[in-house]
Amino acid sequence: MIKILLILLIIFSVPAVHAVPLSDMTGLKFTFPVKTDDRSFTIEATANFQISNLDFNKNEKTIILDATSSIENNTMEIVIPTSLIGGDFKFYLDNIELFPNAKQGKNSLFVAIDFIGIGKHEIKFQGTTYLDIFDVSDQIDFSTSGGLVDKVESNPSTNSLMFFLNDTNKNVGSLSINLSDDVLLPFENNKFIVIIDEIESNYSLDDNELTIDFNPNNKKITIFGTYVIPEFYEITPLVLATSFIGLIVLRKYKKLFI
Repeated sequence: MIKILLILLIIFSVPAVHAVPLSDMTGLKFTFPVKTDDRSFTIEATANFQISNLDFNKNEKTIILDATSSIENNTMEIVIPTSLIGGDFKFYLDNIELFPNAKQGKNSLFVAIDFIGIGKHEIKFQGTTYLDIFDVSDQIDFSTSGGLVDKVESNPSTNSLMFFLNDTNKNVGSLSINLSDDVLLPFENNKFIVIIDEIESNYSLDDNELTIDFNPNNKKITIFGTYVIPEFYEITPLVLATSFIGLIVLRKYKKLFI
């Protein structure tokens, strides 16, 4: 069985691919550079078939490989940096969903894929997050007037919260957010930085409530601090583990008094 290491690339860009035949047992090794939004990634892949191209689509959070095989039994192993795309993954071979062996590491997803078929194939990897950006709409306590918020996203890489506006009316609107310490922390001067459509803007802060006025047709409000809430599924295992440890301690404590 052969193993492979990973893949990725930016849409419409041409990957610099270096294929080096190893042995019949190790296959071909490929290197794919990925550059997107001023960040660079390098992905290596190993397979017993040829990978001629790799496209990365940041909007769809997908990586697509163009593969050509001259043998019936195909195998590969990929390593996907989860800081590029992450979350809940789905895998497809020629538009048919696959369920490969996938293991989550600290910063990467390791995937081993085996399939049958001579000829050309399209292999697709689809995540739910891009550049560590998470949808936290259900976790933030906020209210608006003069417009609606379609979505709230968290970016731990930049310690920012992004509010996407819609239906702003002809008058000035406002956004109020409860910024507790477990949501977003201020800078050392106890201040935040607020950007509305790429322009720095003013705000008011009363205890933990931050209020921002916005104009008609504004689309995006970004708030920067020194820490931002990550995606909930990253917190959940820690909460469960803490609860479990507490339960064990409680049981041992009760036994002392029986």
